[in-house]
Amino acid sequence: MIMKTNATKLKWRIFGFLMFLLPIGALAQTPNAYLCGTGTVKLTPTFTGYAPVAGDKIIWSINGTAQTPVNYNVPADAVYNIDPGLAPGNYKYSVQVVPADANLCPSTASDDMVIEKLPAPAIAVNAPGSTYCTDQTASTVLTASRTNTTYTLPTGVSMTYAWTATKDGAAVTTITDLGTASTSGDTFTLKAGVAPAAYVFTATGSYATGGVQIVPATTCTATADKTITVTVKPGKATVTITP
Repeated sequence: MIMKTNATKLKWRIFGFLMFLLPIGALAQTPNAYLCGTGTVKLTPTFTGYAPVAGDKIIWSINGTAQTPVNYNVPADAVYNIDPGLAPGNYKYSVQVVPADANLCPSTASDDMVIEKLPAPAIAVNAPGSTYCTDQTASTVLTASRTNTTYTLPTGVSMTYAWTATKDGAAVTTITDLGTASTSGDTFTLKAGVAPAAYVFTATGSYATGGVQIVPATTCTATADKTITVTVKPGKATVTITP
């Protein structure tokens, strides 16, 4: 038993030592920003203790691969403009400057700027049926879900939904008059006894990124709707006998 305990301790020590040897970049990093759809940002470097001059070379690296050096002439030459058509995925950007003066040393590469590109959201809304009676139970549930499921959302990102509705074409001011949404909004449960009318329930889906900025934040949304018709249920009949 003692030998097993010692062996376990040794394994953990070795594991800890190996983790210590790993470069910081090998560990999972929380993105500095998320891009959505065709969103884009500019990466602007500042070199500590040095201001680039004409003739210097600015070298950006993406996921460890150096890009074609840029000849520096004006400040804009040092800026990296992320392509709006960038494919969804995780990208690490770093930069260094190589002075034109051969007596000066190239700078150390910057720390990684981590950018996570997310696909434009796409959602659908479904329900068990489209027509219900006024005495329908509260188990009538609308469900909103992502449809671009071929892309697995990274850790820390989720899709949340907000619900709105119209009644016979007019906006419903208080959605809770019709039912209750789940915490993340992926389901909306109708109340029993909803007034007869034609309702259109709309879900607006957006990415939740845990406080990390997402670009563009205001338009990175998707909507989908479902029409539900609530009809009057005839009252219970009474039967009389006549001669």
